[in-house]
Amino acid sequence: MKSASLVALLTAMPAGQWAAAAQETSEGAVAGTGETPVSVSADAIDLTADQMTFDQDTEIVVATGNVLISNQGYYLSADRVEYSQRTGIVHATGHVRITEPGGNVMLLDEVELSDDLSEGFIRGVRLMFTDGSRLAARDGERTADGRTTLNYAVYSPCTVCETKPNKKPLWQLKAVRITHDQEKKRIYYKNAVLEMFGLPVAYLPFLSHPDPTVKRESGLLTPSMNHRRELGFSFSIPYYIALSPSSDATITPIITTKEGIVLRGEYRRHFGFGQITTDGSITYVDERDDNNALTGSRELRGHFFSNGEFRHGKRWRSVYQFQLASDDTYLRRYGFSRLDTLTSDYRAEGYYGRSYASVRSLWFQGLRVEDDQGLTGFPLPLMQFDYVGKPGARGDVIRANISALALHRTDGQDTRRLSARSSWELPYTTAMGQVIKLSAGLRGDMYFVRNSARNDLLTFAGEDGAKGRLLPHFTASASWPFMRPGKNSYQVIEPLLNLVVAPDGGNPVEIPNEDSRTFELTDANIFSDNRFPGLDRWEGGSRLTYGGRWGLYSGKFTSEVLVGQSIRFNDNAPIFPEGTGLTGKFSDIVGRWDISIEGLIAIAHRFRLDKHSLAVRRNEIDATVGTDRHRITVGYFQLNRDRQAEGLEDREEIRITGEFRIKGNWTLFGNVTQDLTAGRTGVAHGAGLLYRDECLEVSLAWRKSFTQDRDIVSGSSINFRISLKHLG
Repeated sequence: MKSASLVALLTAMPAGQWAAAAQETSEGAVAGTGETPVSVSADAIDLTADQMTFDQDTEIVVATGNVLISNQGYYLSADRVEYSQRTGIVHATGHVRITEPGGNVMLLDEVELSDDLSEGFIRGVRLMFTDGSRLAARDGERTADGRTTLNYAVYSPCTVCETKPNKKPLWQLKAVRITHDQEKKRIYYKNAVLEMFGLPVAYLPFLSHPDPTVKRESGLLTPSMNHRRELGFSFSIPYYIALSPSSDATITPIITTKEGIVLRGEYRRHFGFGQITTDGSITYVDERDDNNALTGSRELRGHFFSNGEFRHGKRWRSVYQFQLASDDTYLRRYGFSRLDTLTSDYRAEGYYGRSYASVRSLWFQGLRVEDDQGLTGFPLPLMQFDYVGKPGARGDVIRANISALALHRTDGQDTRRLSARSSWELPYTTAMGQVIKLSAGLRGDMYFVRNSARNDLLTFAGEDGAKGRLLPHFTASASWPFMRPGKNSYQVIEPLLNLVVAPDGGNPVEIPNEDSRTFELTDANIFSDNRFPGLDRWEGGSRLTYGGRWGLYSGKFTSEVLVGQSIRFNDNAPIFPEGTGLTGKFSDIVGRWDISIEGLIAIAHRFRLDKHSLAVRRNEIDATVGTDRHRITVGYFQLNRDRQAEGLEDREEIRITGEFRIKGNWTLFGNVTQDLTAGRTGVAHGAGLLYRDECLEVSLAWRKSFTQDRDIVSGSSINFRISLKHLG
């Protein structure tokens, strides 16, 4: 109830007008029968009732039967309303209901207000907020300063079951006194007891929280408890600070039994033309060496993350991300992140019709024990411009691309690269339905390398000095889709061809490999003109890629298959390492098979088969089975590439996650990640129980990690979290 609601409803008609209106209308009404409803308006207040009388001896105005008073969006309805000119008391009884413009509703058994109607007493109060929250009390009073004080009251945001009105809500606050300050939009409790599932769980001598009309307000958020082997028991309780309508902050002290206090903070702000988010933490703890032994000294540890986006006019924007940690293991030890590489990135980009321009810089912080920061390269800057011309009369398009890179290392090889590429593309569809695309292009690269003797890996090193290359190519791709309709389904069969004509070579030893070191032949790149992911390596030589696509579509069932293989016309100069699937004249066979049964099953299977033996070299399956109530996801990954010399060992791993709605709002969840390569060691296991409804969320989760890295030890952790609506 807002501070002006009752005043606005009832004081708009002064006492004299109440009496005059009653005298004027009482003659037209049939006394005692209510057959002719009375309706009056005076000074912006509208009043209707079945009958309205005025007693000149007692000077009391009485409106009875379906009384409705409205003014400026406020409504009061009651069975009977009395106003005494002598005492200045307004008395409403019988199903009293007050509705505010915002939608909040107050139900009362009886209300009695003073002369100016700004203060008085209320009985049998039931206040319903717009979000469904309810506040009830035996009685209370209202004061002129906009406060409503309720005695022996109870508050709960939980929905009350209409078929079981006497059943207690999932949680509620009972208090000797509850004060609702409409001006501050805050609810205060004195001598309160928190009940959950009908049982008292906490005594709170004083408590306050925003009322449900407030979207954001400073105060405590949901606490959480955790236990980990490294930290012992930890307890965190965030405090949210609403700094302004466009900015806020959250301060979270984390108290641990083994490591002391960690202070974490978050700051967010929206500027109108952009926004930023920052997150960081700091602690002062005992120092440990790489064997997790105490050194006897103490050290500062922490992290700082930030990201943001800004608009600069209609065409340009900038995006940044900054990530920094004090050391390799801090984020994982304290559970802030499981990243093994931190990436800081600034990018300014512009959009000009179909064209695009960007200037970018990157910086990396490796968190693995083998990472050497001095040998880690960072681009400063990386510039790119992509031009796409307007389609010609035949649909042909001219494209152009220019990029420039300056790659720095503090203790290693530096690389400078300037690359320019132009191409002409012509798509064409024949009268028989064949889809043909012709493309001709030329790319030129210029490199300058220094300090090549300090390379991070000899396999990828170049040679000091300048070196250039020209890379022409011609591409022709064709597909011919056939569709076969059925009674309740249809099939699509589409043969695929991709011919690339290019000279051999194009990768002299003087040019380093900075951006194309990791390569794997998959269904995603088998039909690409250049299968390398970057610019430093070029797939020279002419080759033909052939394959096909098949699809079956039937109502809620879909099945799609893609298979492809490449043949190289000349393999005198192999450029792909063994194990990638592209060595020799013929490539391995790659493909993908997707199955979808709407709402029940989704399976994606990617595979690579050896070109000679058809042995499985890559086998990746992601399957999800179930509905929103019961769902299980299985992921299996197997890679046999035999590239240990480059640090790329074979891998085999299985991942299982599940979520099962066991009863009502209770959910059981779990996950398993298991390394199946050598030794079959676990990676991480977890399980938990969650209860969630419209006003309460409780979770208990267990996780076991098998990872051990310096001061990170393998072991189990337990996390408990509870969230009450409007109380964090």
